[in-house]
This record gives sequence, C-alpha cells and structure tokens, in this order.
Amino acid sequence: MSRNALGQALRDVGRAFRPPPVLSYSDWSEKYIRLPSSSAISGRYKLWKYQRRILEAIGDPLIERVTVRKPTRIGYTRLLCAALGADMANDPCSVILLLPTDDDARGIMVDEVDPTFQESPAISTLMRTGRYDGKNTLTTRSLLGGGSLKALSARAPRNLRRHTARKLYCDEVDGMEVTKEGDPIALAEKRTESFADRKIVKGSTPTDVTTSIISRDYDESDRQIFKVPCPHCNETFELLWEHISFPHDSPAEAVAICPLCGCVIEERFKPAMVEAGDFEAQAPDVKGHAGFQLNALVSLQPNASWGQLAAEYLKAKRGGPSLMQGFWNTVLGLPWNTTVDNTDEHELLGRVESFGLSWDQVSAEWRQDIPRDVLFITCGVDVQPDRLEMVFIGWSRQQRFILGHHVIVGATNVSTTWDELDSVLLTRWDHPLGNKIGIEAAAIDSGDGNRTSYVYDFAGPRSHRRIYAIKGKEGPLPAFKFTTSRRVRRAGARLAIVGVEGIKTDIMTSLSIPQDGLQAIRFSDDLDEEWFVQFTSERRKVEYRKGRKVETFVRIGYRAAEALDATVYGLAVRATCVFHFDQREADLTKTEEAKPPRMQAFRDKVKRLHSR
Repeated sequence: MSRNALGQALRDVGRAFRPPPVLSYSDWSEKYIRLPSSSAISGRYKLWKYQRRILEAIGDPLIERVTVRKPTRIGYTRLLCAALGADMANDPCSVILLLPTDDDARGIMVDEVDPTFQESPAISTLMRTGRYDGKNTLTTRSLLGGGSLKALSARAPRNLRRHTARKLYCDEVDGMEVTKEGDPIALAEKRTESFADRKIVKGSTPTDVTTSIISRDYDESDRQIFKVPCPHCNETFELLWEHISFPHDSPAEAVAICPLCGCVIEERFKPAMVEAGDFEAQAPDVKGHAGFQLNALVSLQPNASWGQLAAEYLKAKRGGPSLMQGFWNTVLGLPWNTTVDNTDEHELLGRVESFGLSWDQVSAEWRQDIPRDVLFITCGVDVQPDRLEMVFIGWSRQQRFILGHHVIVGATNVSTTWDELDSVLLTRWDHPLGNKIGIEAAAIDSGDGNRTSYVYDFAGPRSHRRIYAIKGKEGPLPAFKFTTSRRVRRAGARLAIVGVEGIKTDIMTSLSIPQDGLQAIRFSDDLDEEWFVQFTSERRKVEYRKGRKVETFVRIGYRAAEALDATVYGLAVRATCVFHFDQREADLTKTEEAKPPRMQAFRDKVKRLHSR
C-alpha cells in the first residue's frame, strides 16, 4: 500500500470513530425530531425563532434555570417534548416531569411524549421494549444509555421523596396547589440539590398577579422579551395588545400599528417579523437564570391570527371579568390584576337604584319592585343563634341584582323561626311582566356547629325545591359542590361545599364594572348603610405560606359579615340551576286569556258533559 493510500485509510478510520459534532438543542431538534401523524403538522420539526431561543437556553450548561411565562398557542408542549428527547439522546440522565394532576402526567406521556419519541429514530432506538417491567410504566420511561423520565403529579408530593433527578421540568406551575404534604414545586427542586449541574425548567400560563408562581420566578430571571422589527422602519419593538387596531364590527381586519413610526403593519408581514425577531434581556446582569415572556400575537399558528385574537377579545369584553381574565392569561400571557380591593361602603351606597324586594314592617306587606330584566331569583341564608339573615339575588341575562335583605328574628333552635323561613321561601311576588316569580334556589349556612342539625332537618325534606345546606370553605375550590358525607345523607339533606374565596374574588372584580356593564352587580335602595358595611367587611390579603403566595380574605376590624356571607351563598347556589331565560320570560308574560291548568280544564270538560 502506498503512503498516500495508507494515509487516506487512516483518515477514513479516524472519521468513522470521530464523535459527531455537538449540536445545540434547537439544531438537534430540527435535525432529529419527527412529529407524529396525530400532530396538526407531522414530519420534520421546524422551530419558530422564539422556540429556538428557549431550546438553546435549556441546552446551555451555563444556565441553571429557565422560566417561560407564556400564553397558549405557542407550541410549548411540542418544544417540551423536543427538549426531553434531546436530553435522552445527548445528555442521558434522570429527569422528572412535574405536572398539576395525575391525568396531566398520564396524558402528556401517552399523547405527546411517547408518539414523538417513537416517531423519532434518534430516540426510538434508545427506548426499551416492553412496558410494565418496573422500568417502563404508563408514566415512566427508562432508555438505553442511562436516561430515565418520570412524569409525576403535583397532587401527590410524597412520590417526589422517592426520586432524585438532575433535570426537573415543571409544566403549568400556576395550576399546582400546596397540599398538606407541602409545596410540590419546592419538594421537587430539593430532589435536584445533590447535582452540581442540575437544570430546572418551569413553564406556565400565569393566573392572578398576586399569586402567580411563574410571574414570581420570571421577575427573578433576566426577564427577556421578544422584539420584532417593523417592516417599514426596521426598528424593533415588543408587539403588545395596545399596538393592535381593528374596527369593532369587523375584527377580521385587525392590523398592528408600529409604536415607533406609526405605520400600519398587515398580518402578512408577521411570519417574516417573527423570524427576524429575537429576545432582549431586561435584566442582563442576572446570570444563570433565563426568563422568557411571550404573547400569542407572535404565534404563527393558524388559530392565532390577529383577527382571531381580536374576535376573542371582543367576546371576553362582553363576557365580563372572568372571560377577560382568561384572555389576559391565555392570549397575552400576563397575570390578571384585580384592582377593586379598596371599594368601600360609602361608594357602594352611592350606587343604589330604585328597585327592591323587602318587607315593610309598617304596612306588613312586601315591596315588590322587581326590575323587568330579572327573570330568576336565588337566596342565601346566613344562620345566627338569634336570627336568619336572607339576601335575595335577581338574575338577568347579563347582570346580578341585590334585590333585598330580609331578617327573620327568632331563636334558630326552635321550629317557628324555620317555619317563617319556609313561608318566605314559598312566597311568590308580582313581576312587571304580569305573572308571579318566586325563589328558584336557596343555600343555607350550616357552618355553625350549634345549628347544623337544624339546617339539615330543614333543608333535607326540601331539596326537591333546590333548598340546600351548605358550608363555606377557603382555598381553590369549585363555587358549589355536593359532598358524599354519609352523616349528612343519613339526615336526609344534601350538603354542598361553597368555595367562598373564588366567589368573593368575583364579587370584588364585578364591583369595578359600570352599572350598565356586563356581569355588573347592582344594588337596591332598600339596602342601608349597615348592610354595605357588612358587605365590604373583608379585604384580600396575600400571605406567604411555605414560600408560596396564597390569597386569602381577612376581616376588617370587628365588622359583622352576615351580608357578605349571605350574598356569597346566594351567588353560589346559582350553580344548581339551569336558567332558560327566553322560556322564563315567556312564562312570566301575562296573556289576555290565560289557559286554565290541565286539571281545571279536565274538570270543566266533565262538568259540561254532565250538564247535557
């Protein structure tokens, strides 16, 4: 063999044993990740610019923490799968994927991770065959080369104590709750402390500004925002909702307005703007913690056009605070800020209107001045040792009306007081449309241990009338949920737990809406100053429990709170009703010749037959 031939052979051997070039996580993902056929776009994974930068930070060994405060529709789940695949193929180690619930953990493994891994040969060749062999289960994957992935639920933090991991991915951290076993995120982070080269990645759509975990972490990072160039002046800016302009009768015509040159930017320029855009750190001195803020205005998904988002904004605006918070969180990627905590009794007293449903002690008659738009009435009852306090709430198609406040004086451990309550709950009042209206549903507080049995005895036989015993509870709970308590069932009642914090937050948010606005709460002029003092007896307070922000409500001084409590119960019991407003309006409308009831018509027919 000649010297040249020998040299060429040695070079060929060297190339064969040379390690492949080190690729960034973004380059590796585009080269090796294949999206399954179940995806909206299958085949080779093509990254958008902001996805590329996030993946590069996840793969950077000099960055310990990555925080992504995000909206929906930016392809974050696919990005997460790509990062996990890059870990397994390039940096095999133990990885924990923490999600809010068991269903979330199973769902992401079965619907997202597994299909992506199996479709990508660079990863599928590393996957062990077999499933339930101890190393591979529904939420656990053990790969050749030393990589392992465990998807765990934040609702069972005790499971975290059995595992350690060098890399921790937490998805939707704002949906994770502190349990009696502790803060699941803090526990998960502790499981990485033994690794000097650990990596912690958190991503989430934010929730409320006072309690958002992802917002707290983002504020501690280098706070990167995504800037895009204007196609007209070429200056870069962060595209915000305030830059979107559209006629309200034609949201599909939405365009962006450059804040620097004032030029109109059409939707067709968006792909090029995103590709030419990049992140810019607002706190560049922070090292080792990369934080990314995004909104859906830069999303290139078909369902995230500016016209589509404008239509969603108009719908949220019509729907009130709860829908607007959803738009703020999931489209703009920002935490929602409730700014009505300082509303006081004097301000609300100035909003009263001329309507009401109240008992006049002098005339011994009901004031029956019910607004025409009110088509249903619910009632909340607060139980005290010497009285029952009722609040009547009227429901129109788009608003809530505090119609009145009624107090039944009498010891609540004697039957006559409860008989009077029953009489009020059976009362039907004149409606402006011509017919009568009554109470659709009522919630009675059973939280006073000395009166619990009396509430059960009263509510049990009347559950067919939607009269329920309830107990208010703090924490992130549904507004109204029936329990399965055997003790309550034996008493013949149906006990429901009322999530008071969520309803109180809704009340506070609604108070910022103008009286003619959607989801506004309007007040009767029958309500006196003392009622409003009680109604505004609590303020929101943010506390830190085990390092986590928790929103609670605290009493102002020694104020009574019966008015607020009864209102909360009356709002909560709405969840037990299905309101058909058009049908109810028709039923309440008095006709010139009302049809006789079916039984009376039958009797009249029999009478005519006998008279022949």
